Amino acid sequence: MRLLKASEELNHVSRDTVSELESAVSRDPRVVSVKQESPLLARAAYRFWRSMKLVGLHPNFGKVNGKPRGDRDYFVVMMGLDIVKTLPHFMFRGRKSVYVFDAWSSLYPQIKEFVGTFNIQYAFLPSSQTVEKLRDSVPGCAWFWIPEGVDVSQYKSFSSSKKDIDVLQFGRKYDAYHDLIVGPLERENIVYRYERVKGSVIFPTREEFVNGLARSKISICVPSSVTHPERSGDAETMTIRYLQSIVSRCLVLGRAPQEMIDLFGYNPVVEIDMNDPVGQIKQILRDYGQFASLIEKNYRAVVEHHTWNHRWSAMADVLFPVAS
Repeated sequence: MRLLKASEELNHVSRDTVSELESAVSRDPRVVSVKQESPLLARAAYRFWRSMKLVGLHPNFGKVNGKPRGDRDYFVVMMGLDIVKTLPHFMFRGRKSVYVFDAWSSLYPQIKEFVGTFNIQYAFLPSSQTVEKLRDSVPGCAWFWIPEGVDVSQYKSFSSSKKDIDVLQFGRKYDAYHDLIVGPLERENIVYRYERVKGSVIFPTREEFVNGLARSKISICVPSSVTHPERSGDAETMTIRYLQSIVSRCLVLGRAPQEMIDLFGYNPVVEIDMNDPVGQIKQILRDYGQFASLIEKNYRAVVEHHTWNHRWSAMADVLFPVAS
């Protein structure tokens, strides 16, 4: 199998997430990593496909003919519908498989079109609800729920005495909650780090991000269905930010998606008290030591069951069945 990787670095805040999964896949001896030889060719192929659509033509790119050859068996990790990353390889015959991050409900029509047009045989998505919605939507494609994972080796954790950030809310904010806590926390001199300008990055470099998580006592994590319902709809899924926080030994405060509770077998998240959000945070910080056992239990659960190695193993069972 060939893992297709972009020749140019993905310009996206979550590019490291893609890299973590690609690293797990590339460690499989059955997989050969291949970078796009020509990004110009890939973009030209994409423009060709778009032009055909604009004039009313709907191309259908070749299906696999029998067992795929090694050079026609492709796997691509996509952040949303980064179709350029699949081209021109997906325009030819072969077995084609994808893992799609951020497959929110607002993208369902585009996902179905992409899978159908390029004859994707296997689509792995991080949301079980999305898989259920799309399961029978495209003939010839098998859909699988593969939750997001994490590469534990890429993160670090500090003891509570060395954690100098009390509360962290990285990435998209839960604005309704943020508005309730930001003023009181600052007046109480509780260190709260968050996105001060929409779209800005709290920690500019990867090293600062990893250290920032390790320095944090509380990490606020809420599903996209709460923070951005217009994008994600009713798809409430466990994203990597939960796992990154856990392996950095933060206490996760927020709301756990039901998928996450099912995966862990218990609720690893301290649920937000919207009636007294500031009081809850102050109580947690005052009695932080009492949460040590939950923090460690969560860490062990991720190490033993929720890494990218575990996720790739599940996908490999599909792509490399023993009978083959």
